[in-house]
Amino acid sequence: MSRTFRYIQNDDVLKSFIKFKDTILIERPLVIARHGDYSLTMTRVSDNSLRLTILNSEKKKKVFSRTYDVDKTTDALVSRGTRHACQKMAELSDEEVNRKRLQIWKWYVLDWQEENIDSDGEILKAELMWDEYVDRTKNDVLDIEAFLHGDYLNLGNTLMLIEKYMNDPLLQEMFRKFAIEDIMEMTSEDTKDKSIADNEAKNQTEEIKKHTYRFTVSVEATDKEHARQALLYYLAGDERIKVQK
Repeated sequence: MSRTFRYIQNDDVLKSFIKFKDTILIERPLVIARHGDYSLTMTRVSDNSLRLTILNSEKKKKVFSRTYDVDKTTDALVSRGTRHACQKMAELSDEEVNRKRLQIWKWYVLDWQEENIDSDGEILKAELMWDEYVDRTKNDVLDIEAFLHGDYLNLGNTLMLIEKYMNDPLLQEMFRKFAIEDIMEMTSEDTKDKSIADNEAKNQTEEIKKHTYRFTVSVEATDKEHARQALLYYLAGDERIKVQK
């Protein structure tokens, strides 16, 4: 799941409107928070009126808005409304993430069924049964959850699967970018450290000596998290990201 990045805290929204209503807010809205493809913005409707709006930046679509009369509201009411809007934004974002993730998992199931067409009925039947004292050391029953989760986190496997089942170039690129960001976020630091250690151990046992190459990527960003997102876009093939020579 994506995280919510806040730029203005709930309790400071009304204060920020009063402070910036005659300067920045005349030129453009202020972003209060972001979550995935969604952003919560504050807009100046009039000198005494502000509007909170949830936007889907990817689809260029407004999905929610609420207006407050500054003379008839309080810091507490605007703060509560901002909190509820952030919760709504997170729910919408997570719902889209789950839909895209589930679609890729469906492709994994289809791919597995194609390779195990003779035995999938028996294995799936065993998955539907419940045994309170099942012996987890046995491998005769497929652990679908572990199988999907483990394979999904293998970025190479997932990208190849997207290319196999999604023929539309635009949708294929959308799923590629989604998978890269989602897998990078789902992969914990411990898992990444273990993967690096395993690769190093494997390389030491190989007969062919391999060299290590380091590539430096230069990105323009306002903070570390934005730089990380830019790097993910670069890995997904975004040509706007510059590579240092």
